[in-house]
Order: sequence, then structure tokens, then C-alpha cells
Amino acid sequence: MLHRRTITIQRVLAQSIAAPSRGPSRAWPVASRLYSTSSFNSSSSSVDTRKAGPQQSNGRLSGWIRRISLMSASAAAGAFVYAKADPSTVGGFNGLPLGPIQPTILTVEEPDQPFPSDIKANPEKLNEIKQSVLLEQQMQELEPVQEYKDKVKQGEWKMADPYWYLTKTTRPHHLMAGTLRGENMLSVHPLKFERKDKKAIVLFMHLGRSLCGHDRIVHGGLLGTVLDEATGMVALPNLPYHVGFTANLNINYRKPVQADQFVMVKAEFEKIEGRKGYTKASIHDLQGNTLVECTALYISPKNAIGMVANYVKNSLGI
Repeated sequence: MLHRRTITIQRVLAQSIAAPSRGPSRAWPVASRLYSTSSFNSSSSSVDTRKAGPQQSNGRLSGWIRRISLMSASAAAGAFVYAKADPSTVGGFNGLPLGPIQPTILTVEEPDQPFPSDIKANPEKLNEIKQSVLLEQQMQELEPVQEYKDKVKQGEWKMADPYWYLTKTTRPHHLMAGTLRGENMLSVHPLKFERKDKKAIVLFMHLGRSLCGHDRIVHGGLLGTVLDEATGMVALPNLPYHVGFTANLNINYRKPVQADQFVMVKAEFEKIEGRKGYTKASIHDLQGNTLVECTALYISPKNAIGMVANYVKNSLGI
């Protein structure tokens, strides 16, 4: 029912934008009823749709008010669907008929390319790409990776893109997926395995030589960032409307983490209490030794649905 309502609002929006303002639109009462009966409010709406029809049905002003209200309703409806649906099944809004106003910030990008993917080839950069491709091949052949691929075949787990929500515009500004990507840093895209219940994930990644604090030992702050990313990946799918922030991150450094090696990061969602989500995570070497471990508390804000709606509206440019 919710999906049909969203489709109707978006269809009416497209018709309203495409058609010139020549008095009352037949489609307007339909969208007005859908908008007024929705279980959410949009702060961008500048008129009460139930009262606007009789008094402001003519003229350019009424046309713009109608369009703005419909755009707000569409953004709020899309935000609600996004918050309630599984992004991997919806396809980051690819499954919704938003047409030309589809928010690019929520679309699924093409698979990540070896670093660097946007720089003209020269001997030095070609060497970086070769090293990245080589590390990618080595990671795919790791024994623990093969074990989780077998679990995927058995239906217990699935492979997922850890940064499906990033675009070519936002990716360069993301700390883990953009800023720290490069030779001797995070040279390859992490491999992510996710349990079907979304309460556990495993990441495989390579920590390069240029991520150190002490020489040849990975910086503790970088390890904390990795753990924060991992716990967030299991916390957000289980929090209200998939929105939350790190409230507490308690880290225990068990052993020094040597640079220039592959590591396995495990994270689990433990429990939820209202708007609070409790998680834990750990970093291991390929021999199974625990190097770093943590617990983390995530809190979903009181205005979570409003934040999602604003996020979508900003993506729409309204």
C-alpha cells in the first residue's frame, strides 16, 4: 500500500511538472488526499493542501505552490519508503519510479575500480594500479575469504558493497572510501560479507605501509576508524529508520597491528533498547589472532524520519 501511494505521488508530480498551469488539475485532489493522509509531515510545504484547492486553483502562484507541495510530499514518501525498506532490495531508490528527479546520492554506483580510477595513466600511476589489482587478486584468494564465499553459496551470508550509498561526487570526500584510498594506504576496496539477518558482518581489507603511527605499526586512530565503520554497518540497519550516530566507542588494543597486511574485521549487533543500539567488533590477522576489539553504542535521533526526509529533499534539490 505504501509503495503504491509513493508511486502515485511521484506520477502526479511528474505530470504536474510537465504540464503548464492552466487552472485546477484533475490529478491534484488525488495527491492532496494522499499527502494529507500520510503518516509524516514535510517542513517544506508552504500551504495546507486541503484548503488551497478552492482559493488558489488559478494563476502561476497556485501552480508553483502545487508543485512545491507535491515535491515535498514525494520527498517525504520516498524517505519513508527508504527508511522502512531494505536498501539492497530497493536498490538505493533504483526500484522506485522517480524518473528525472531520481536522487543521485542514493543510487547504486558501478563497482569500485582499482585506485586511482580518475587520473590519466602515467608510468607511476600504472604501477599503482598494477599493485592494487595484484592485492585485489591476493585478497580474493585468501583462505578465510573462500570460507565466507562458501557460506554465501550455502545461503547463510551474502556479499554486499560496504559503500553502496556513495556516488562519484560524494565518494572522494568519504574518509574510508575516498580520502584514505591510495597506494600504501587503503589500496583495495574492502570485501564485505553480511549475515542474512543483518546482525553480523565481516570485512576483509588491506592496511598499507603509510597508515602508521610507530614505524611499521598501524596507527591506533586508524584502527578506531575501521572499528567505527564496522560497528556502524551493523548498527544502522537495526536502528529506527536506519539512522544513528556513535555515542560511545570503547577500544581495547590487544596486540600491535603490523602494516602492509590483510586483516579481517568482524562486527555484531547485540541488542536494541528503544533508540539505543549496542554493538561489538574486533580486528584479526589471518591466523585468527585478536588484535583490537571494541564495544560501541549507537543512538537514533528523535527526529530520525525528519532527517531522512531532509536528506532525500536535499538530494532532489528542493
